[in-house]
Amino acid sequence: MAFFGFGGDTAAPKVTVVTTMKDEGAYILDWVAHYRALGATDIVVFTNDCSDQTDLILRNLNRMGEVHHRFNRVMRRGPHKSALMWGEHEAAVREADWILVVDVDEYLQINVGDGTFKALIDSFPGVDAISLVWRIFGNAGVQDITDTPVPMQFTRTQPAQGREGEHRFFKTLFRNDRTMFNRMGVHRPFIEQNAGPINWITPDGTRFDARQIKGALHVNTGYGYEVAQLNHYALRSMDSFLNKQRRGRANHVKGKIDLKYWLKFDHNDVEDEALANSFNRALKVKDLLLRDAALAKHHVAAFDWARDRALKARRQPMAKTFLAKLEQRTELDLAA
Repeated sequence: MAFFGFGGDTAAPKVTVVTTMKDEGAYILDWVAHYRALGATDIVVFTNDCSDQTDLILRNLNRMGEVHHRFNRVMRRGPHKSALMWGEHEAAVREADWILVVDVDEYLQINVGDGTFKALIDSFPGVDAISLVWRIFGNAGVQDITDTPVPMQFTRTQPAQGREGEHRFFKTLFRNDRTMFNRMGVHRPFIEQNAGPINWITPDGTRFDARQIKGALHVNTGYGYEVAQLNHYALRSMDSFLNKQRRGRANHVKGKIDLKYWLKFDHNDVEDEALANSFNRALKVKDLLLRDAALAKHHVAAFDWARDRALKARRQPMAKTFLAKLEQRTELDLAA
């Protein structure tokens, strides 16, 4: 694939990032630029049933050699799991040294070496899987959809230290070794039936025990944010969230995006500007991408679509009910 020289050391491992998208046009370029800046060799993106410019943006990025865009044939298992099933047949997946499955609202922040995948992997010789723990970033009162990159706009998050009994989910960067891992999963790879010992850690070096290797999806210790953290921006702006409500979820297709979901992901306890302050490397990649006139046109149009969609969403009963409940909850919190 084409590459702009960020994290492009010839000795670097081949890292393939796999994701699914639907109606995410306004957020694609920042996310792609970020993972290219981290040194991702290949990015495989599956889409389905898009109404905005998502497919147009990705087709142009595919033409430019920056992503592998595929149309997702959604099976009964849902969009996300279907995409991972089809993704197993992709050359970029089969030939990768390492694989990471993440969503467009998840930005990996690497805090060692030069901040690339290579630096993270080199920090743990002999490791087979690194589970990268979510750190959830809240809405922080932002209403509008703007072209400010998500990591630079949303810098309020949950405390680095978890509460007693709290667990945090993760996504997993894993070695593409089929004697250990037989296929991709949303949060972690599936274990080969006859796999031998697996060296599986969190970023602070904490090793998974046999039970965790078998099926853990979250941890309550060993977050290792000083080495790497997976910034999760599930809400973004209020208008973006209302659009997300109308679109639905890719993995838990029957799950509700309601007040309970909002409260689960609206963490604004402390400030964390680390990724915001280092995002200039991704911005350089984005600027180069935007030199392509067709891509730039669709990028701008995606914001127009998203803002117009949000105006319409605010008129819908679901959004009105949600906003009323959120306002009531806010008033109760202020009165407490």
